[in-house]
Amino acid sequence: MNDELQARLVKVKRWLKSVEFSDWLFSNDPDTQAFCRSRIAKLSSSDWLERKLCGELGDRTWREPYRLLLVISETDPLGTLEGFLAAYLIGSRIRIKARGSLPLLEALRQALDLSESECEIADWQSQSQDDARLLDGVDVVLLAGGDSLIRHYRAVAPAHVRLVELGPKLSAMAILGDALPPVSHILTDVCLFLQGVCSSPRFIVVEKQRMAERLFDELASRLDALPRLPDDVRLGQLAKAKALYFQSLLSGGMFKVSHSEASGWGVTLSGELSPDIWLPTGISIVYGDVGRHLEQAHDRWFGQLQTLGYWGTESALRYGGFTRYCPVGKMHMRSALAPRDGVFTLAALVTFIDEENE
Repeated sequence: MNDELQARLVKVKRWLKSVEFSDWLFSNDPDTQAFCRSRIAKLSSSDWLERKLCGELGDRTWREPYRLLLVISETDPLGTLEGFLAAYLIGSRIRIKARGSLPLLEALRQALDLSESECEIADWQSQSQDDARLLDGVDVVLLAGGDSLIRHYRAVAPAHVRLVELGPKLSAMAILGDALPPVSHILTDVCLFLQGVCSSPRFIVVEKQRMAERLFDELASRLDALPRLPDDVRLGQLAKAKALYFQSLLSGGMFKVSHSEASGWGVTLSGELSPDIWLPTGISIVYGDVGRHLEQAHDRWFGQLQTLGYWGTESALRYGGFTRYCPVGKMHMRSALAPRDGVFTLAALVTFIDEENE
């Protein structure tokens, strides 16, 4: 690690240890807020950053981007912070789009002694943005967000600009055998970030029907106590839930649905992988052959699967298409040293130089 990189690392570690993150609101949900603070505390007190730099960049010769544009969905506040720190550590000039995280990023820019030329923070108004100006002088773009975001930058970025794309992805849970994981573990995975990040499980495959029905009942009894969804989301959930109740009656009870008007969360139960009977935000339980259902998921969302949380004695690794496998309860706890969506981010951002001496 050269002297400049070491100096930037020292600055970052000093800032992480000194800043009062209790002043920053990462989420209106207390559990998500606590999770974000815990992850940052771990980042500041461990050797993760040093190991990540050495592991991904090593002793190879590389060059940082002239200017790196960061466009990261703010439903993942940790992703915004981690993207900023990655760009700073490799020594790149930064241009970052932000809105909710503006105060945090402006404070970080000041703490790291970056000028506005070295770090431009643009307001997040995508509808009226000037693409040519935003991409001016940029040679690498780190994108983390939905389908429309990725498609937009693929369309407007010049051919010489490298796009490092993270998302959109979908995650799931697989429960095998005759025992359920603690419901608290399931709710941690489902409810953190209000199901707004890629590592949130969108559906749960349960091998045994009786276990699936038991899980449905347990989750339905807890819906009122789950973190309250935003008002606009709750209204959409209510409309969809009412339509599903009626649809369930017409189908002769082929599936079940339970919904909480208090929190907005809901849970469905069926024997088939049928997204049309899922709530937009909620817990979708599917029972039956785990392998068959996950194969269907692989076909339906080809190239879009991310994390599989598993519970039971059978190895989940035989279910292909996912880029991460972990026990239930740890779906958001990806190590900073691990690849994200199969990509080592630092290595993807820099340009490696081939040097021949003879």
